[in-house]
Amino acid sequence: MDFMPDKDQGLTLDVPYNDEARSQDGWQGQGTSLSLQTLQSHVTQAMSRLGGVIHGFQRGSYLIGDVQRAGVQIHYSIEGPNGKMAYGRMDIAALPVKEPAQRHGWKQTLARRHDASLRMALYNVAQALRAQWVLKQLNPSYIPLMPWLLAGKNRTVSELYAESGYTKKLMPPKAEAFVEGEFRES
Repeated sequence: MDFMPDKDQGLTLDVPYNDEARSQDGWQGQGTSLSLQTLQSHVTQAMSRLGGVIHGFQRGSYLIGDVQRAGVQIHYSIEGPNGKMAYGRMDIAALPVKEPAQRHGWKQTLARRHDASLRMALYNVAQALRAQWVLKQLNPSYIPLMPWLLAGKNRTVSELYAESGYTKKLMPPKAEAFVEGEFRES
């Protein structure tokens, strides 16, 4: 049985088009001239530093809402504490691109835009994996690649968690149940 989220739940993020992504909003790599192969190498190196071994990058596309987005699946494994291999998959959807006017060469222009968006996505994945290495150094109990491990029927831990409805149980029933505090160094 495949999970299909209800459209009214707001599970899809509002993301900008690739050409509208701005660094002040946290996006990086908009103008990268690195090739897809070089960026895949950067992702592989960053994943390796976290103890993961990449088995392949599978290009494809994602239909999110009614928007087609270029993407890639990154298949990897890590060695568990018992010596057994655990397999994982990162599903990366590049930012959407605007379709050019359908004139001579529009398909090539669209392909270039998808390529640029996918390169930007891989740039950000490499940066995010590098940041996870830093977080692991600061928080020794942190397990960096766990959200994307496969846990039954080819679903990731994150997918199973999101589908369980458990995240709703984490919120207190009423707004007054929140406790505000302040941290002060002594």
